[in-house]
Amino acid sequence: MNTHAGAGAKAQILVEALPYIRTYRGQTVVVKIGGEALDDERLARLVAEDMALLALVGVRLVVVHGGGPQVSAAMSAAGIEPRFVEGLRVTDSDAIEIVGQILIGSINPKLVARLASAGLAPVGLSGADASLLVADPLEGLGRVGQIVSVASDVLNSLLSDGYTPVIASVAPDAGGQLLNVNADVAAGAIAGALGAAKLVYLTNVEGLYRDLGDSDSLVSELKSAELTSLLPGLSEGMRPKAASAVDALASGVQKVHILDGRVPHALLLEVFTDEGVGTQVLP
Repeated sequence: MNTHAGAGAKAQILVEALPYIRTYRGQTVVVKIGGEALDDERLARLVAEDMALLALVGVRLVVVHGGGPQVSAAMSAAGIEPRFVEGLRVTDSDAIEIVGQILIGSINPKLVARLASAGLAPVGLSGADASLLVADPLEGLGRVGQIVSVASDVLNSLLSDGYTPVIASVAPDAGGQLLNVNADVAAGAIAGALGAAKLVYLTNVEGLYRDLGDSDSLVSELKSAELTSLLPGLSEGMRPKAASAVDALASGVQKVHILDGRVPHALLLEVFTDEGVGTQVLP
């Protein structure tokens, strides 16, 4: 009897997921993975499996990754003190070399290999490949950039051929100088350029809080205008994420989700169930 009950529960989950599968089949979903989610092998494997399932049911998946903790550790080891302004890493000429080594040379190929082992056909990229991203320098932060163009045709071509772009968040400026780009901002710009159905941030927090430190103030859903009004009171780490979410929605992204990447299968719960998890932001 218990076996039948368990089978029935599994069948109910599949039935609940079916309309969402129909809705998002052929749609583009951009997923930003933070450095913390990449550090835990078990969680990283689960996230890779979740993405493989999304691709299997026809979702056009784009992955953007950061590597903040890994870059900070490498900078400290090299005697460079990590500094941030408004959540953005101050990056001088020595630091950009480390950023490139960690994001392009280490994290990106490891993530590509993990996604390939889960059944995807990932293609590792940085913003410099095929002029995928172009950025302008941000004043006062050194080699830090704000994205001004996205080669959406390159991404659409890869997606149409069944590949999953996996993008490291660095980009050249108009003169070819490599700049560090906040991965949240990069994901938002890419999602906007592709007109994505969803932009998902996998983070190390449960979602967006109205009052930082108050677990009862977690917001399950809000509109873009309300998020804009909350921006000044958000933590420095959350501010670039929230601002890029607002920009992405203004560019045509249908929904933005801020999820706790430490929760097993958070991505599937958000995409394929009624309840979802984390914070959902609507236009």
